[in-house]
Amino acid sequence: MEAIRNRNAQRSVRLLEEALTLLIAEKPYDKITVSDITRRADLNRGTFYAHFDSVDQLMRQTMEDLTEKVSASIDPLVTNAFFQDPMPFLRQISDFVCDNLALTRKLVDNDRLGPFLGALMDRIERHLHDIARREDPNGGNFPLETVDFLLGGIRNAYASWLEGAYGNEEIDDLNQSLCAFIKAIGVVLGQRKSERTAADVADGADGA
Repeated sequence: MEAIRNRNAQRSVRLLEEALTLLIAEKPYDKITVSDITRRADLNRGTFYAHFDSVDQLMRQTMEDLTEKVSASIDPLVTNAFFQDPMPFLRQISDFVCDNLALTRKLVDNDRLGPFLGALMDRIERHLHDIARREDPNGGNFPLETVDFLLGGIRNAYASWLEGAYGNEEIDDLNQSLCAFIKAIGVVLGQRKSERTAADVADGADGA
């Protein structure tokens, strides 16, 4: 019986989150009410308040779950090969953007929903920082600063595309441009690592 109650509770939360996500894409967030959500979810207000105290609490939970879902699909793509072939990662991001176009536009435009994007980029940043440290442990802060610069550029490029700043450019064309940019950064990181390795070898020879 307990298992059935848990499944019912999980289903209710999922329906409430889905309803809120749809409503965010349709109307200003601050205009969304509990009644709007329960009508869209086909649940009663009592069910809503059994799980959440307010729309804001549901929003935080929804954004956390959405971040986890998107991150889980992206995490396996952020590997040591990222700087050589970032296209699988970019396609995963752009597929989510295009499949949820109205929602992602609202996420970009609305300061109250911005933490979703911030949490997602923070998770990707941690992966790339770990890779940068492993690939070039003696590189100082240069690899980490480069990663931060890179991710800021990716985020701003997608936001500008969503806002129509690039005219009629297709998302695939944007991905190709970003892919070339990321590969170029990978070349620079590789060159700096090679230069330091050569310098270390020279220093060792001089010391001998």
